[in-house]
Amino acid sequence: MKSAVSRLVVAVSVAATLGLTAACGGGDGDGRDGGKSSTEQAKPKGRDGGAPNGDGDGARDTDGSRGSGGGGGARDGGGAPAELTAASLAKGDVRGHDVKTRRPNKLEVAWADAPASPAACAPLADLLTSATPPGAKGHVGRTVIAKDARVVAMTDVELYAYGSERAAARALGELRTAAKNEKCAAFRTGDLRYSGVKALAAPDKGDEAVSYRVGGRQDVFVKRWTVTVVRKGSTLVSFAASSHYDPESVVRDDESREDGGADLPTADRADEQPKVPAAVLDAQLAKVK
Repeated sequence: MKSAVSRLVVAVSVAATLGLTAACGGGDGDGRDGGKSSTEQAKPKGRDGGAPNGDGDGARDTDGSRGSGGGGGARDGGGAPAELTAASLAKGDVRGHDVKTRRPNKLEVAWADAPASPAACAPLADLLTSATPPGAKGHVGRTVIAKDARVVAMTDVELYAYGSERAAARALGELRTAAKNEKCAAFRTGDLRYSGVKALAAPDKGDEAVSYRVGGRQDVFVKRWTVTVVRKGSTLVSFAASSHYDPESVVRDDESREDGGADLPTADRADEQPKVPAAVLDAQLAKVK
């Protein structure tokens, strides 16, 4: 008879199988692409890979893709600003958590250049791929996983460097607007489809912050994100807590409990909205100067 233990096994095994993928569309979603990190694979998300203009604002075409003002191509381990890499989380920075280089899956890489539809949702889509957003000079990605097996969620932490505070504030403002836009309750980039977008109350962190939730599917599996993006000066820090689960398995577990099956009340449910751990958020923001 299944219990919360089975939910944990399902959630953890699914997360490993999908490789922290965007939970939508086709593809193998194995979470690996030649063993390269997301930032090593990342490229400016756009058709021409143009350099940022002026203060790094980065223009978009009307279809939601990047125009000639698209973001720069500096990446972690491949030209990202040294201070950005130094400010990223490392092993031992968060008690009770493992920190690893964030690795994209093949779906993220395959659709990194796809325009968002509707185009107004492009700021949301930008943070769900392995590419550097428009206007950013480079980015560094890490994945943080709790050592406690009862915690089913994991958190992707991305640092994005902009050419000025003004450019970073503009990018965060666009993200805030998209999260509140009713047209962005559901959107897609290529075969990656997302839904359930809802703006949330943001924590009082950094210079300003934005929080929202989003969901998606891949085959029978559902993925949920809770995202908080904080601006500190000219740097944006994105915290995307996520969890995978099989809805049918959760229903069977619920029925099992109703029939008297065992459960672990202290364990996270795989189908609950994930939360960004305060310890992860505080540890990362403390390193960004």
